[in-house]
Amino acid sequence: MNRRQERSGQRAGSSGNEEAERIFARLLPHLDPETLDLLSEVAHEVRTPPGMEVVTQGARDTPFYVICEGSFGVFRTNDGGDADFRVAVLGEGEPFGEMAILDPEPRSASVRAETEGRVLEIRPDEILERQDGDRHLSALRGALAIFVTRRMRASTNSHVATLQRELALKSEQKQFGLFFVYSLIMMSIGTLVNNAIARTLLDVDIYTAMFAWQYLAILMIPSYIVIRHMNISVQSLGLTTVGLKRSLKEGAVIAVALCLFAYGLGEVLKMFDALPGQPVPFELFGTISYFLHSALQEMIARGFLQSSFQRFLGDGSGWQSVVLASILFGMFHLHFGLVAVVMTILTGFAFGALYARHQNLAGVTLVHFMMGVAAFSVGLI
Repeated sequence: MNRRQERSGQRAGSSGNEEAERIFARLLPHLDPETLDLLSEVAHEVRTPPGMEVVTQGARDTPFYVICEGSFGVFRTNDGGDADFRVAVLGEGEPFGEMAILDPEPRSASVRAETEGRVLEIRPDEILERQDGDRHLSALRGALAIFVTRRMRASTNSHVATLQRELALKSEQKQFGLFFVYSLIMMSIGTLVNNAIARTLLDVDIYTAMFAWQYLAILMIPSYIVIRHMNISVQSLGLTTVGLKRSLKEGAVIAVALCLFAYGLGEVLKMFDALPGQPVPFELFGTISYFLHSALQEMIARGFLQSSFQRFLGDGSGWQSVVLASILFGMFHLHFGLVAVVMTILTGFAFGALYARHQNLAGVTLVHFMMGVAAFSVGLI
């Protein structure tokens, strides 16, 4: 028994029932009542066991089908004809094979039952046998054309959305690659500077403002290049008026607390003759210079590093990004000694938490500046 005979033997006769009317009315709402009634009369219910091929790719038969129940897979055979690929799954209320009513070309795909199911089969020749069959078939074609157009529009929108997501993902991957290379470069620079000074290859006083600016300039070059390539706006780096007042208010409170801690720690270390550095006297030009220096450091550490970590890691809370940015930036201070590294990391947690709250550099720059001034003045660094 061939597939057509098998399908014919499984028909339950013309449906003409309320179920068929309901299905067609929902699927083709633009059909007139007379054509809907005719479809219900000529529709045949076909029971489909799992694995039954209802439509065969390449066939030139003309019926179309509407699913009453069950799951059906749509398959395309490759050019060699030796492999099938499932391209869609259809369920209750969905049609298939409708293009045969609109286009005399061979079937473009096969449809197979994946579960026990039922479909309504509609044959154009049976419609033509009825009174005013030509008019009803034309009305059916018009309604199917509207349905196909809407489905194609939805499919196009879906493909466009998928393409946009893929393009966004590729852009994100490219940005992550740039950020990863940037991180390696920054770590290499920090290691090189530390080794050069630690091994006394260079006779440089690391506690001078000149060295601090030279070191920062070296770090700023790759930072600027990567920020430009990643198209990061100044607002995304925390240079914004959004949250400015709250950031400054909280920053002032934290700055006072950390300054008191720094002076207290300095006194304790001084008692044990364990200060890692020499107290630096106040100098107006040096203080102003250090403020600008602090702002640029925070733009790198928090505005760029922390924000990038948070975006690439999908860090909703932001704490992972705070820790990573603080540790990485702390390692850039290795040439000042282990105590300076630890202090930079610990204070970086406070800086990062403040920045995460407001995404504004004003408050965190104030904290950094005041804390640095206190640390230098007592000889902690």
